[in-house]
Amino acid sequence: MVPVTDAEMVKHAWRHDADAVTLDLEDGVVGARKAEARGLVKDAIAPIGRGAAEVFVRVNKSFLQADLEASVWPGLRGITLPRVESAAEVTEAAEIVTTLERQRGIVVGSLCFIVLLESARGVWDIRAIISASPRVTQVGLDENDLADDLGIAPLPEYDPFVYARGRLAVEATAAKVNPIGMAYPLSALPREMPESEIYTLATKARNLGMKGVICPHSSWVGPVNAAFTPTAELVTWNKRVREAFAAGVAAGTAAVPLDGKMIDVPVDEWAIVVLATAEACAARDAEKRAALTR
Repeated sequence: MVPVTDAEMVKHAWRHDADAVTLDLEDGVVGARKAEARGLVKDAIAPIGRGAAEVFVRVNKSFLQADLEASVWPGLRGITLPRVESAAEVTEAAEIVTTLERQRGIVVGSLCFIVLLESARGVWDIRAIISASPRVTQVGLDENDLADDLGIAPLPEYDPFVYARGRLAVEATAAKVNPIGMAYPLSALPREMPESEIYTLATKARNLGMKGVICPHSSWVGPVNAAFTPTAELVTWNKRVREAFAAGVAAGTAAVPLDGKMIDVPVDEWAIVVLATAEACAARDAEKRAALTR
C-alpha cells in the first residue's frame, strides 16, 4: 500500500517483491492533496508495475466518480473499494468502471475489485456485497476502522474480531472470492515488527483461511510471501501423497497408509491444492525475477 503523493515510496515500490502494489488515494493522502493525488495516478501505474506487480488503486468512497476517472487506465489491474456497506455501492462502482473501460480501450470486465469492509453493517451484509459483481475477487476487513464503528479500543492481548474474520473466510470461500487479511493483533494494530513475528502471524492468517495480506509496510512483504508459499518439504510430502493415493486407487482401495497416516480422498484433494499453489507461486516468482532482470 503506497500513498500516491509520496514520490519516494512510489519510486521504489517496484523493488519490494510484492505481488501487487496499491496506490492509495484514501487514508494515505491528506484532504488538501486529494485533487493533486488524482493527477499523479496515471503516470505512476507503469513505474509501480516495473517489477511485475499488479497495480491497484484504493479510491475514496466519497469521491468515487472522480477517483475512478483518475485511476482507470491501461496497465491497471483493479480497484480497492474501502468502507463498502452495501451491494449497491459495488454495483455503482462496477458501472462507472465499465464505462471507463469502454472509453479508454480496456477490455470490458477485466478490472477486478478488492472490497474492504470497515463497519458492522458491511460485515453483516458481506454475502450480498461480494456477490454484487463478478469483478469482486478479494475481500478483507479494515479492523482499525471496524473497531471505531463498534466503539471499541483493540488491545493486543484480546482479539475482538474472531467472529468477523471467521465469517469473512467462510462467506468469501463459499462465494469463490479470496478472503485476505493478517492475523491479530497486526490486523488491527499494524506496525513494523521482526520478520520472524510477521511470518508467524501471516502463517496463522493462512491457516485461518486467508489467501493473502495487504502489507502496510514493505518489511512485511518478504515474510508474508514466505508464509503463503508452500515449503519444499510440504511440496515433497504432497507429491508422495498423490503417488500413494494413485497407487491405492489402482489397487482398488480409496484409503492407503503413508508414514503412519491414512491417505484418503480429502487428503488427496488437499494435496492437489497445495501443489497447484506451489506451482502458481513459482510461476509468479519467476515472472517477478524476469521483470527485475529486464
